[in-house]
Amino acid sequence: MSPRPEAVAGIAIDARSVCVALLSAEGDGQALHAIEVRELPKPLFEAPPTAVDEASLAEALQGASAALSGKFAAVRVVLPDTVIRSAVLDLDDLPKTEEMRGALLRWRFAKEWQRPEDALECRGAELGEDRGKKVYFGQAADRQWLDSVKRALATAAIVPWSLNAAAVSRFNCFHDDMVTGAGGALLALDAACWNLQVWDAQGRVRRVLTRLRVAGAAEYESIANAVERAILGYVHEAGGRAVDSLYLNGGEDEVAGLAAVFKGRLRESAIWLRPDAKVAGSLAGMRTGLAPLALAAALGG
Repeated sequence: MSPRPEAVAGIAIDARSVCVALLSAEGDGQALHAIEVRELPKPLFEAPPTAVDEASLAEALQGASAALSGKFAAVRVVLPDTVIRSAVLDLDDLPKTEEMRGALLRWRFAKEWQRPEDALECRGAELGEDRGKKVYFGQAADRQWLDSVKRALATAAIVPWSLNAAAVSRFNCFHDDMVTGAGGALLALDAACWNLQVWDAQGRVRRVLTRLRVAGAAEYESIANAVERAILGYVHEAGGRAVDSLYLNGGEDEVAGLAAVFKGRLRESAIWLRPDAKVAGSLAGMRTGLAPLALAAALGG
């Protein structure tokens, strides 16, 4: 029998910083033990990785993860949704082999991303059927950056139990809060992008939308308009679809700004999902920056 981890850690990496959230067992739940953030000297993910990028990331990971030293911890790592992209495909027929499915995903994401197919690493999962279509969830990552991140983690002596997109970690973290037998949507804000996930009454993700953020006085209004169009497009695409609730996640101030914009557009207020509400304890910075995402990673994988 494998020993049970004594702690759980979530590591969130974005272009400019690294955040580690460490949880320890407390009674039947978990307590927030530490939040550490390290800034990066040069933004990542904007160009192919260099040895300097990798070394800087490894150094930041080592510094932020000092609280893990000597602990047997389950470590879950998340990358931005612009680095690991996600999509849901509705197919007449599912390719019969894993090789054929991988080829389909590489073609699909290479077209969207304007990258060579062999530059992408892809994976997928079947989500059943809907109105005669096979529902297939796919992900793609830039192979060079993915390999560079993995090497930086190894240099920092971190062995991740999982490495996934921010969207997946959030969906897993808040699944039981959101998936209640009705369709819904989750809008999340990160430093560089925002992400929308829409699911059906069976709890299957049916739409994923990621867009780069554009700073400006009307940014939240612009995001709300795009989200509204995406949700209405999904609902009107086929009969019997509905999105009953909109959930929000991100830094405290930004969620408040978004919630205010949606207040006049929705029958019911958008619901702020806070990962810190799921753990005991309180630490400075747990609701700002990358901390909410690192906490979601720790809790949801």
